[in-house]
Amino acid sequence: KQWYQRRVAITAGIARKVNPPKTRKGKKILEGRDSLLVENEKKTVLMKGAKTSGIINEVLADLYKIRRSNAVMMDRNNPFLPFDESQGLCDLMKKKDASMFVFGSHNKKRPHNIVFGRTFDGQILDMIEFGVTSFKKLSQFKQTKVPLGAKPCLIFNGDVFEKFDNWGLIQNFFCDFFCTTKTSSINLAGLEYVISLSAVEPDQLLLRSYEVHMKKSGTSTPHVELQEIGVSLDLKLRRSQFAPADVRRHALKVPKAAKLGKTKNISHDMAGTKMATVHMTKQNIAEMPQARMKGVKGSKRKEGDEGSKKKKVPTATLR
Repeated sequence: KQWYQRRVAITAGIARKVNPPKTRKGKKILEGRDSLLVENEKKTVLMKGAKTSGIINEVLADLYKIRRSNAVMMDRNNPFLPFDESQGLCDLMKKKDASMFVFGSHNKKRPHNIVFGRTFDGQILDMIEFGVTSFKKLSQFKQTKVPLGAKPCLIFNGDVFEKFDNWGLIQNFFCDFFCTTKTSSINLAGLEYVISLSAVEPDQLLLRSYEVHMKKSGTSTPHVELQEIGVSLDLKLRRSQFAPADVRRHALKVPKAAKLGKTKNISHDMAGTKMATVHMTKQNIAEMPQARMKGVKGSKRKEGDEGSKKKKVPTATLR
């Protein structure tokens, strides 16, 4: 743990040495890298290692199709070693403005290897390494009506996620990986895509995808059927590396400006108009100064002036 903290401190020190911008374009780029109160959708980079297998290439291709809306697929091989030297990987993530990655590799010691990870502030936060034991690609299933990149409903099966702390973090990671945006409400009629993750053993994870079919049941609640559509993955846990508690606490910290506190006497109607209640003391309208119209003031003044200018005409006396 101490070695990892020292390594993180060195990496953070190198990452923060940024030369001041000399042009307007450079200043705009650096401003775009700054932290935001409301973060954008998390982008994922999928990349191949120095050596890969046909299975790993197909797994990366299918995962890219699922995350196509906000993912980048690297064509060239990248000779990175995520668990040994991660500086080059962090630089690539910063260049692509991404916070999550999937790294596929293959060798004699770790065949069909795939690493899921996420970064924070230019450094590695979590990494989970799996071995692919079984795989069925999308083309092996029947054609589905679910559009690629649709928001899924995640189901986690097994008490392993609650018994072991590292599996709780794995569950949190896959929530970030498959659900990049938060939703406040769900329309059940539009629920058509389900991803199931089952922890069968402390070192085995099964990933399945289903299409939801709602059929008439004679009651208000429809009859639900699930049809498997792929991707289908059997993964075996090999290694994992999670951030220390202090680094994770810093990553999860929410700024004060982003916290929405409850404001008294303020509400919103159905149209979204902001309504407020104002409390005032009792007012005496009789004592309030009232503004007079200029037209009224001018007419009175003219009438007074004309009356003062009139000369008295002597009246003739009759004899």
